[in-house]
Amino acid sequence: MRMGTDRGGGVLAGALGIAVFLIGALLLLAVFYFAYTELIASGALSSSSGASSPSGGLALLVATKGLFLFIMGFAASAIANKGIGLYQVALHAEREP
Repeated sequence: MRMGTDRGGGVLAGALGIAVFLIGALLLLAVFYFAYTELIASGALSSSSGASSPSGGLALLVATKGLFLFIMGFAASAIANKGIGLYQVALHAEREP
């Protein structure tokens, strides 16, 4: 027998889960955009094929920026994951007796 359920809470949690997921997805897109613009600005992607490898300073700069962008991407994917988790909990809460 099913007791009275709060369907509004499940709908709200589902909508909130989708909203958090979309925020995480937008943050991931922003990270990819920042990574692309930083690589273009550093000249790492626009160097000619005949040129030697980038200098140590440029390589360190690109690696440092890459590390920070990796951390940003990791955080954004964790936010998107939490949004999907919240949405799934909202769906399963409605189905359980």
